[in-house]
Amino acid sequence: MKFSSIVSNLALAGAVAAHPSSSCGKGGKHPTTVIAGVEVIDTPIVRDVRTFIEEYYKDYQPYLTNHLYRTWLFGAAAINNNATLKASLDLEVHAVGSMLHDLGWDIKPHSPYVTADYSFEVDSGRFAMDWIKNWTATNGGAKEWDEVRLQKVNLGILLQTFVGSNEFVFPESYWITKSVGFEFPTPESPLIGAENYDNIWKAYSNSTMFRGTNFTFTNMAVYKPAATYTTFLSEFGLHYVPGYNNTDNTLFALIEAGLQGEIAEYPDVPFVQSIPPNGANPLE
Repeated sequence: MKFSSIVSNLALAGAVAAHPSSSCGKGGKHPTTVIAGVEVIDTPIVRDVRTFIEEYYKDYQPYLTNHLYRTWLFGAAAINNNATLKASLDLEVHAVGSMLHDLGWDIKPHSPYVTADYSFEVDSGRFAMDWIKNWTATNGGAKEWDEVRLQKVNLGILLQTFVGSNEFVFPESYWITKSVGFEFPTPESPLIGAENYDNIWKAYSNSTMFRGTNFTFTNMAVYKPAATYTTFLSEFGLHYVPGYNNTDNTLFALIEAGLQGEIAEYPDVPFVQSIPPNGANPLE
């Protein structure tokens, strides 16, 4: 079964099989449970994040709940298949970051997770850190969630759409971003395995994910166009939003305006670019 196959919309009852157990990751043993056949970390903050994404999106964006679960579970399944990797990662950071990575998609009135000025990736990372801080203020554990762990979550979320950038960050950040990537319509990853794919899709259907995504990205181009002009979201604005125009706001337009201004201000200053023997190709 390929990613693009539409799985039957089965009831989620039975998707979570609570098998109290323990597993070792970075930081020692932690409780686990099984969801859609995948063993996952089961700490208080992870349980509360799960409750949050199940309740918060149920009225307007249920497809997002399923997406967030699939992101986490695909990543967890891949991590479980590599014992050395699993033992080296902070699985709580991976779980929390994976499930909070799209806070900036929110469409509720006066959302606490969306700004007019920043991209959804920036909003999502920023407000994921705030979500964790608010949770620790109520439940304790602020020392455990120090700035490094918070930034691992933030970077994993912030870089989710910047291809290749996750190669040079904390391993946990890398795996948050990679887990998001498992949702894209590519061939099934051998890191996950066909059985895990089928179990996860049956529990958390992807039957409306791309229609929900298309609405969400187009909607961002409507309500905060300036934050989309230099991002891939501009394509949704250009295709779907009447009157959307980023012609004067692309990075190319900004550089070209600077170029013309520079020539006008310094008409007598010549510019001669010396070309090295490699033809200025730094890869040769």
